[in-house]
Amino acid sequence: MDDQQFLALVTEVAKVAKPMHKDTVVVDDLDSPWPEFEIDSLDCIMIFIYMCDIYGVTEEIGKTLMAKTPRDLQTFLAQHKTKEPTSIQEAVESIK
Repeated sequence: MDDQQFLALVTEVAKVAKPMHKDTVVVDDLDSPWPEFEIDSLDCIMIFIYMCDIYGVTEEIGKTLMAKTPRDLQTFLAQHKTKEPTSIQEAVESIK
């Protein structure tokens, strides 16, 4: 999954984590901090849980995740993944 696909996936996962704001959530920069996307700490927790599930990261390892940006999240998942999503749609369906 390239950077743009990863950002698209994070955007879709953020929409699941923030259903009341799903029409306005767009994560479009790997290096911007989460608050720039109007994603707060509780939203981050939910996004991280979902992304760890999508990438097959164990709960124990997932609890150590402290990503300040989408790139931090991408790097963490690349290091600890046991699987990779085949499509964004399939990944999002798996967490609903």
